[in-house]
Amino acid sequence: MDFIDNPSFGHSKFKLPVFLVPVVMFAVLALGIWASKLYVDGVLDHHSHSESH
Repeated sequence: MDFIDNPSFGHSKFKLPVFLVPVVMFAVLALGIWASKLYVDGVLDHHSHSESH
């Protein structure tokens, strides 16, 4: 288990700057909330149209 103590192990090529980590996390969270709202609206809209026919 020598690689745990070795900081060069892993994703050293595309390392994200520390200040961008919360920005990316917030963006992913907001995108997920937006996508789930679109999905729920689409399902509810489809459901209400199928009941009216």
